[in-house]
Amino acid sequence: MLSLNKQQNSKSTEKDPERILVVKLYAIGDFIMSLPGLAFLRRRNPDAEIHLLTGSIIAPLARCSAPVNKIIQVNEKHFTERHRSLSLVPLISRLRKQRYTRAYLLHRVLPLRLFLLATGARDRIGQGNSKMGLTDTVPFETGRTEHDAERYARLFGWTGSELLPESFASIPEYPSDSPIASAIDSRPIAVSPGGGKSSIRDMNWKRWPAQRFRELIDLLHGENINTVVLGSREDRNVIGDVLDNLPHTSTDLVGRTSLVDVAAILSGCRMLITNDSSLMHIAGLVSTPSIALFGPTDPSRIGIYPPSPYHRNLISDGTPCRPCHPDRGIKGCETAECMFSISLESVWEETRKLLRETETQRHSVSD
Repeated sequence: MLSLNKQQNSKSTEKDPERILVVKLYAIGDFIMSLPGLAFLRRRNPDAEIHLLTGSIIAPLARCSAPVNKIIQVNEKHFTERHRSLSLVPLISRLRKQRYTRAYLLHRVLPLRLFLLATGARDRIGQGNSKMGLTDTVPFETGRTEHDAERYARLFGWTGSELLPESFASIPEYPSDSPIASAIDSRPIAVSPGGGKSSIRDMNWKRWPAQRFRELIDLLHGENINTVVLGSREDRNVIGDVLDNLPHTSTDLVGRTSLVDVAAILSGCRMLITNDSSLMHIAGLVSTPSIALFGPTDPSRIGIYPPSPYHRNLISDGTPCRPCHPDRGIKGCETAECMFSISLESVWEETRKLLRETETQRHSVSD
């Protein structure tokens, strides 16, 4: 009996692990750019219990890539649509019971600061100048060009004195007779003509003209190179002309895959050709070579991280007004001249060049 009491007393005096909450609800590309910072947080707090609160779109990808102990999946629309805010009360009650010592907010939105305050977390850290709803803030801008991956890492205490951990995804294996495995059996080139849309913003001026993507697919067909076209259900509404009467060497999977499916497909492709989009970042996550077309946005801030010679950025020449979103307040543009000025010839030339280089590298590794 005495021995049992000693064991119980010993257990009661053991310190519970620190619980840390990270909130990243939407924006797939931003989530992927936050992964090196999350890995840094994990490395600095190996014994802590880290929970990630994220939306239903990101959650499946987070389960195979985020270095956390627990994924808390929520409907992100409860946060972005004001009339649904009352539905957050049960969630807040659950989170308060966790008694988080720290909570990190990876959004610069006032209502989410108030949500973080309601969770009862002792220390609440976010980016910006005002501390409203927070206990600590980290400046959003540092006065120098900074990649968003490093911006997120600063939020977690990274100072730049050490390299950030690389992020990766553990992709599940698919049966050999599944549509996913069949799509990559011939090691195709992935093409993503859509993108530019998130849960809170539609940025169609980030898209290269759809017709040029179709012409690129036809050029690849002429070289007997298989392609797979990827994108979301919403993309079908804006790239319908690309998908009409595709050549037999091309497979249309637009709107027919989950994020994890896309990651698995890209991991088996020779490369991805895409606009600045979430698929660009997924290609980086699974180490697939890529060519990304940039107009109004800046790859030094939001390109694949870390940079690699196998991730190429094609940028418009002679468009002095780009990039036009240094403060993230992307303005509408009626002409999207920066995207129109990227020629089909330059993309085709870069595609052939990267194909040669990746094939040379592949054969040198296999020898």
